[in-house]
Amino acid sequence: MNFLIRMRKAFSKNNSVNFVVKNLRYLRIENIDDICLDVLRRYSVGMAEVIICVDKHGIARYFVNEPLVDEVLLNAYNKIMSYLYTSYFSLESFEEIRKAVEIVASEIGLGMVLRKYYDTLMYYVYRDSKGYGILDVVLNDGGVEDVELSDWRKPVTVVHRDFLSYEALVTNIHFQSEEEAKNYIDKLAIKCGKSVSYAKPELHGTLPEGYRVAATLGNPISSSPTFNVRKLPNVPIDVVKLVKQGVINYEIAALMWLVNDAKLFYVVVGGSGSGKTTLLNAFLQLSNPNWKIVVVQDVPEIKLPLRTRFIQFYGEDSDELLQRCFTALRYRPDILVVGEVRGREIIALVRAVASGSGSATTFHASAPEEYELAVRGLLPRDLYVMLSLNTALMVLVSRIRRGYSIERRVWKIFERVDDGWREIYDMSRGGSILSSYIIKRLAKRLDRDDVEAEYEYRVKVLENSGEGYESIERILKRYYGL
Repeated sequence: MNFLIRMRKAFSKNNSVNFVVKNLRYLRIENIDDICLDVLRRYSVGMAEVIICVDKHGIARYFVNEPLVDEVLLNAYNKIMSYLYTSYFSLESFEEIRKAVEIVASEIGLGMVLRKYYDTLMYYVYRDSKGYGILDVVLNDGGVEDVELSDWRKPVTVVHRDFLSYEALVTNIHFQSEEEAKNYIDKLAIKCGKSVSYAKPELHGTLPEGYRVAATLGNPISSSPTFNVRKLPNVPIDVVKLVKQGVINYEIAALMWLVNDAKLFYVVVGGSGSGKTTLLNAFLQLSNPNWKIVVVQDVPEIKLPLRTRFIQFYGEDSDELLQRCFTALRYRPDILVVGEVRGREIIALVRAVASGSGSATTFHASAPEEYELAVRGLLPRDLYVMLSLNTALMVLVSRIRRGYSIERRVWKIFERVDDGWREIYDMSRGGSILSSYIIKRLAKRLDRDDVEAEYEYRVKVLENSGEGYESIERILKRYYGL
C-alpha cells in the first residue's frame, strides 16, 4: 500500500503556541486508485481533501490528502517557524499568526516566496502552532464523532457518523515512535488546561472546542500511549432531526415534552456510543424556555445554547459531582440534570425528586434489571426505593445493525408501575402510550383532564415543526407565549 506521511525538520516554540513543531509532517496519498476498490465519498476539510473508501482488502479507510510541500516551501516553512520559535509575537489568533508570518517573511527576505505559497504556508504554520498538527483535519471534520489511538504502532482510527456500519475507519495517520505519541498526548493535555505525567499517567479533559479527551501515557496502565477524542456538535441535534433520522418518533417526543412539564424524573439508558447524551439533550430542549435548567457533568456534553437560564457545573469525580449537585439544588432549578450517573452523585437526584424539581440523567445499562441493580449498589435501601419508585420513565437507546448499516434507535420505553416496570413502547411493535399509566400520572401532576388531547396536540405541533435547533426554540416560545 503506497501512502505516505512526509516528515521535514522544523522548529516552533512560543508562549502562546500550543504545539511545538520539530518535524513538518504532511499527509499525502499516492495512487489512490491502486489502494481503493470503492471510493465512498470525497470532500474537503479546509485545504485538505478527505477520501473515504474500501480498499482491496475490504478495510474501510479514511485518507487525508494535505497540500503538497516542495523544497522551496519547506525551506520557507523551516525558516519562518525557526524565527517564530525565538520570537515574542503574540500568536493567539489566526490574524495574529498571519501578521507575524508576513513580518517575519519580509525581514528574512521571503516575501516573494510567501506570496507564491501564501495559502499553503499559512495552512501549515497555523495547523502546527494553534491547531492540532497531523490530527487537525480529523478534529475539524464535522462528520467525525470519535478519534482513537489504540497503539502507537497502529494507525489512528475514526468513527464517522455517516459510515457507522464500518464501526471505525482506518486513517493514514501514524505516530513514528512511542515518544511522539506521548508528546502528542502531553499537548492535548495542555490544550485541556491540564497536565499528564508518569506520576499521573491518565488524562480526562475537555478541549477548547468542547471535545472530550481520555488518554493514557502507557505503562503501567496500558501497553501503549492511547487516546480517545469524542466530538459532539456545537449546536445540539433537535428532536425533529432525530425523528427524520429514525431515532425516535413524534409520539415519543410529545410524551417527553409532557414529562418535562410535569417535572418527573426519567433516565436514558444504553451502551457506550448509543447516543444517550444526544437524545437527552434533545428531550431537554422540549421544556419551557424560561425555566432554569442546571446541568452537572464532568465535561460540557449537554448544551442548551439559546437558553438564558441554563447553568452548568463541573466536577471530576463522584465526590465533586455530588457537591456540585447540592450547589445546583440551592439554585432551585426547574430541572436538575446529571450528565451521567457513575457514583454518589445519584444521591442528589433523590433530593431533586423529593424537592419537586424535575430531573433526568443517563445511565449505562441495557435493561431495567441492569438499571435497578446498578442503582441498588449506589444507594442505601430507603433512598433506592424512593428513586426507583419515582423514576417515571426509562428510555432505552441502542445501536442496531440493519443489513450493512448501523442505526441508533430508541429501542424500548418502560414506565414504573408499583414495584415493577411495564413496557409502553417497542421499536418493532410500536406502543400503547395513550393507554399507559404515565398518561394518568401526567394528568394528575399537570392537573389536566384533557391530557390525552394535549398529547395529541403536541404531536401535531412537532409534526408541523421545521428541522433545526433554532426552529424548535421559536416554536416553544410561541407555544408558551413568550
